[in-house]
Amino acid sequence: MYKHTIIFKTGQLILPEKTDLHFVMDLLHIGQLELNYIGAAAAVDNKNAEQASLLVFHFNTEQELDYSMQESEINHLLSELLKKENPEISTDSNDINVKF
Repeated sequence: MYKHTIIFKTGQLILPEKTDLHFVMDLLHIGQLELNYIGAAAAVDNKNAEQASLLVFHFNTEQELDYSMQESEINHLLSELLKKENPEISTDSNDINVKF
């Protein structure tokens, strides 16, 4: 099993009371996210929490991932995972964490 982390950065978000799957899917598809990190499982620390929000995905695969894939491929991969899996979505300050 391979562990992966993908981190997107965007301007500071005002999160709803309950951050749900629909909200995460909308963020992923509106095109306002900047790919910040893709790689093996990583600890996350938002040093600019007053200015930026992070959308962090943690997931496992049975095969290695090509970390040089295009952002559109990354978005497609995450969209498929969000549709097929039952993600655990949590918030920390103004960051969103999604675990599969």
